[in-house]
Amino acid sequence: MPQSALFNSYIKDLIVNPIEDPADQLLSDAEKERRNGLRARKPYVAAKLAAIADMEERGEISPIIRLEKSYLCNFHCTHCSAEFYMDRHLEKVFKITDTRQQMNLDDVRALSKQADELGLARFVITGGEPLVMKDFDAVVEAIDPDKHYVITDTNGWFLDQKKAQHLKKIGVEKVQISIDSFVEDEHDSFRNKPGSYKRAMRAIDAAQEAGLNLIIQTVLVKGRARTKEFRDFCEFSTKRGIGLYVSYAKPTGACKEHPDFVIDKEEADIVRELEKEFNVFTHMTPSYGSYKGCITVKGIITVTSSMEVTPCPYIDFSLGNLRQTSLKEILARGMRNPWLGPYRPDCLIGEDLKFMQIHAEKTNGVTLLPVPWGKGFSDEDSVTG
Repeated sequence: MPQSALFNSYIKDLIVNPIEDPADQLLSDAEKERRNGLRARKPYVAAKLAAIADMEERGEISPIIRLEKSYLCNFHCTHCSAEFYMDRHLEKVFKITDTRQQMNLDDVRALSKQADELGLARFVITGGEPLVMKDFDAVVEAIDPDKHYVITDTNGWFLDQKKAQHLKKIGVEKVQISIDSFVEDEHDSFRNKPGSYKRAMRAIDAAQEAGLNLIIQTVLVKGRARTKEFRDFCEFSTKRGIGLYVSYAKPTGACKEHPDFVIDKEEADIVRELEKEFNVFTHMTPSYGSYKGCITVKGIITVTSSMEVTPCPYIDFSLGNLRQTSLKEILARGMRNPWLGPYRPDCLIGEDLKFMQIHAEKTNGVTLLPVPWGKGFSDEDSVTG
């Protein structure tokens, strides 16, 4: 399947192009059917998604919004980027309780409204493990699936057939299931959860049977790109018609204790070659002629449980708090910032050694992440004029 990943990246797979768009000629019949189905069920959402390409041509941005309302999780993964945001870490390691005001449903509604006014169209409910949230359904409703394309991350533990059908019913369009090795024992060990591999594989079947759009997410640690296991995983995903989203291990979160996980450029190049053969991609993969490079702010933002906005899941510097600053201004701050706004072909937190060092120094010993606006990123960094 030559160059399959060019047309199955994380960003592309969430954009709905008009039928007359020339890019449609590159779509599989199944993908065309999904998009036509969305247009029929949710015309407003489909229209917003279809407008993204025009927004980008005008120099506007349309980032995916990752919503971290809760960090509750039934796993304790070796590589977790959210480890230092979790109560278990704050209370057990630092003996403190997070006293910041936590996100509520009114906050979600307000964010949804601001995002809609800016033409943004995509929300990912993440965490933590979203499917342990007691108010998950209420969060979906607050986002408003008639106005936004709603996705959820999951480790798959609770995603059986009944749950998958329920997600589809309440308006979730897509799930991203995390599997970190195609070898059962390796995955369970990495996830510190016996039986997690079998549950995740069951979740794949359940999601597809329920008609949910689906990708598998996997973390690439050093050395893995060269293994038979990784190639076998690429083959499996391609045969199942599922995109395999490869996330590089970054020196943040729990991975701070595993610097040996961070890959080198040679391994990134191996993945780029595999993209030509299999339905595998990274956040750096071009899609439909869109070459964002590093997608900080331009392609993704994260809203933490205390309403801080960070430019990607792995950068622990805030661009501002939505209770004090509008989403529009926060995005503008990000685009003015020379680290984040301009096009860059490398991953800022995964490949830029200078920034990685600055990030490590400014987050070292900080107990309440992210580092607030003005102490990490600030207007002093901004490009003006």
